[in-house]
Amino acid sequence: MADEAVQRRLTTILAADVAGYSRLVARDEEAALRTLKSHRDILMDLIARHRGRVFGTAGDSVIAEFGSAVEAVRCAMTAQERLAEENAKLPPDHQMHLRIGINVGDVMVDGDDLLGDAVNIAARLESLAEPGGITISGSTFDQVRNRLSVGFQDLGPQKVKNIPEPVRTFRLVEATAHPRPTPRPARRTALILAGLVLVAGLALALFPPWATRSEPASINRMKLSLPDRPSVAVLPFVNLSETDDQDYFADGITEDIITDISKVSGIFVVAGSSSFSFRGKDVIISDVAEEFGVRHVLQGSVRRSGGNVRITAQLTDALRGNTIWGERYDRDISDVFAVQLDVTRQVVRAMAVTLKASEHDRLLQKYTTNIDAYDAFLRARRLVQSPGRENVEEGERLFSEAIALDPQFAGGYAGLAFNHSVKARLRFGPSPKEDARKSLEFAEKAIEIDPEFAWSYIALAGAQLSNGNHDAAVRAARRALQIQPNGYEENLFMGFQLYFAGEAAEAVRHLELARRISPHDTIRGVAFLANAYFMNGDYAKSEELRLQRITGFAVRNPNAYVWLAATQQQLGKQDEAAATVAQLLELWPDFRLSEWGLVKAFKLAENRERLYNAAAAAGVPE
Repeated sequence: MADEAVQRRLTTILAADVAGYSRLVARDEEAALRTLKSHRDILMDLIARHRGRVFGTAGDSVIAEFGSAVEAVRCAMTAQERLAEENAKLPPDHQMHLRIGINVGDVMVDGDDLLGDAVNIAARLESLAEPGGITISGSTFDQVRNRLSVGFQDLGPQKVKNIPEPVRTFRLVEATAHPRPTPRPARRTALILAGLVLVAGLALALFPPWATRSEPASINRMKLSLPDRPSVAVLPFVNLSETDDQDYFADGITEDIITDISKVSGIFVVAGSSSFSFRGKDVIISDVAEEFGVRHVLQGSVRRSGGNVRITAQLTDALRGNTIWGERYDRDISDVFAVQLDVTRQVVRAMAVTLKASEHDRLLQKYTTNIDAYDAFLRARRLVQSPGRENVEEGERLFSEAIALDPQFAGGYAGLAFNHSVKARLRFGPSPKEDARKSLEFAEKAIEIDPEFAWSYIALAGAQLSNGNHDAAVRAARRALQIQPNGYEENLFMGFQLYFAGEAAEAVRHLELARRISPHDTIRGVAFLANAYFMNGDYAKSEELRLQRITGFAVRNPNAYVWLAATQQQLGKQDEAAATVAQLLELWPDFRLSEWGLVKAFKLAENRERLYNAAAAAGVPE
């Protein structure tokens, strides 16, 4: 009799809550409550407009039902668009982002309340969504896939709490609630088709031949010419882990794949410093290819949970508009290195590139099998890419931790060598001479452990420069370039060492190549190239780049202004040079050329004197 009294119906459940709400409340309780009320009012209004009904609220969560899966997804998309606009009006540390999960399923009716697995699954899907994102079940996908202008990323079957069977799960990758006209109409349809094929392909343990289509890229629209060999951009792998603090791990996997591909001389690969500009954006493959001037695009995701990791990857031929390879890996976390290697191999194979024997051996190289040491190394590398004093000190601690965890991992020693050479050049420590000595010691130890680890030679080059050994520094940088001929940092630091060694023309060539590998300028890329052009006597180009460096990036030391003043003096722009010196002295009133260690680092007396005399003539105090 009790079973006969239970009412059931098929419906669509939307579950939403605030990402990191406790943290926001702890920071400013009243502001958090005001923002929550404002955001919730927007969501409630949209639910009503899309003919939904709220049947549960608790704390920062909302749960609603809809008679239509399409209306539920439209509501969620519009809500995320509206809330993004509201968040843009708030300081970053007060912004409040919703996660939304949607599921279609059978529910039990208890008065105004709804119960059952369908409700629970929606709540679990919400926890899988990124802040500001939407995750839907396979049953929802089946209802909306041909009815909305939106792309989907297949996350595969997900094991969720208290649900016995894994749930097919998809992430929305374009937040467009209503179809709208576009001058390139094939894109929206193509993204939907890509999602459909991923559903079929990613659900299998081994993938069949791929047939995903997207709008082909156009060579005529490319901002840069296609390289003379197969080319690829590796987009940052999306972190699908439960917490944002695993972003560094997903980034590290991406960077390691880029590093491995750059070891292959037959492939041109865009540097992560540029491809990472697409992080968090709705990606259209043809746009990526046209932005960077490449034929292929690799994208993927990483989900780390306890001792397990799921990595998905797919390679698209952007000129043809089809996916040519894809795979999903469910592994123990200790197998992550084997997954990275396999992804690289499959990309090389799919792009029909033949490996040289030495390149094949390098791809087999494993730097460490200790995942904790790898973790510490990744965190440290991220820090020292912006070598301020605090970052260098924390990087030193983490590199030391990597060594303690795996004394046979060259990366920890190379990192310490790199740090000490930076400290020596920038006078961060009490004894630059001692930092230079330690830098050389750690670099030699790294190479002793692993003579095929390119970054060890970059670190050795920096150590040799700090010790005044210019020719040895250039030799070390060339060895790094032999190991990774298409590496961004390898070309960048080759150019860096060459202009200090008095070979400015060759320095410009390598730095321009680094700029092609990373078309989106970095602070180091712009500064190094400006310096090389100065030493090569091309002061107009040097000034243009130096102004770009000062206006486009934070200035944390006086070097940029001293170089700019010297450059303007060489161009006969005395008034501009005087204004630059005034800015320099306003920020660093005690600066004196006689104490400027950088000018002493050049090998040739002619170069030292040219830079020093030009800066002095511009009015920089001696």
